[in-house]
Amino acid sequence: MRALLHAILHLFRLATLMSCPVAGTSLRLVTDRLSGQQVLAADWEDLGHVCAWLHRNKRSGAYLLIGQRDGRRRVRVGEGVKLWKRLPDHRSDQSLAFVDEIYLLVSRGYNKSATVYLQEQLSEIVQAEVRLDWHKGCKHLADFPLSLEDRKTLDFGLLLGLNLLNAAGLRLLKPEQSRLAGQVVALLTQAGVRRDTI
Repeated sequence: MRALLHAILHLFRLATLMSCPVAGTSLRLVTDRLSGQQVLAADWEDLGHVCAWLHRNKRSGAYLLIGQRDGRRRVRVGEGVKLWKRLPDHRSDQSLAFVDEIYLLVSRGYNKSATVYLQEQLSEIVQAEVRLDWHKGCKHLADFPLSLEDRKTLDFGLLLGLNLLNAAGLRLLKPEQSRLAGQVVALLTQAGVRRDTI
């Protein structure tokens, strides 16, 4: 079943485009031409360039701050609608001194409910990964309801987003860790698809 999922995700990768939006920096941008979602990745020292790009392009979404502490990979997950205002606050946070890289899953169309949902889903994936230490940030926000249809759309977006994160260089999280990937595998299992036929 996982092999089938990998094959499907490989086909989605054919619709991605990678670019370097700011010459002379570590910024790299991976765009999914089907959904319009993007992953912007950079070294933490280029945060100023990241914020300038976000402000110029008016993107919102969820982000992962990556680094090492005590010999282990550590991840802080966050979200924001105006990320260019939110992210500079982290520079002065001494508890985030471990951060080396930033990865942002962004879109022009994400509202606050969407960014909160993506943060929650990414946090669940990070917490479940035994190789990673989850650096707890703010508590999960309440009162940002989503319809079932919106959740399904965001679950699909996160599956594609994890694919984009992987293409941007983040190998810690895998598309098959998403809720939707688990549901697809469960459906295939229920349908009696034999592993040796996939």
